[in-house]
Amino acid sequence: MKYRILIISLIFLGIISCSNDDCTDTILKTTSLENEYGCINTKYQMDIGLSENHMIIRNQLDFTELVSGSCQPTIDFSIYDLIIGKKGLGNGNSSIDYTLVENCETGTQNLIVTFYQKDTTEAPNLTYHALIPKLENEQELSVEIIIN
Repeated sequence: MKYRILIISLIFLGIISCSNDDCTDTILKTTSLENEYGCINTKYQMDIGLSENHMIIRNQLDFTELVSGSCQPTIDFSIYDLIIGKKGLGNGNSSIDYTLVENCETGTQNLIVTFYQKDTTEAPNLTYHALIPKLENEQELSVEIIIN
């Protein structure tokens, strides 16, 4: 009982803590082939042999071999990795938004891809992508899809 009171007192005084309040997830900057290399309408003009999935491209050779379309820039893979995927949608798409969050405790990253839909009867199969800061060799990344 004495130890329990001591621990509670130390927590109250701020000498020890049960959680790390200094740890805050970080939103990292992403960019796109449109912004960096002038590509146009990549959600329709770019293709990769995936279905309802994504992949990480880390070098120019893989980009050239795996990605087709009207824009084939030389990407600076010394500073970027390319996250690219395909998503089939039930109706039209007005835009796609990307948010990259790094977990402060684990260092893992989560790319949140939000598809903003519109009321049309088309059912597109879109290519989505984001240029993200270069990942470390063993750093984990997940992709979360949100349809609004």
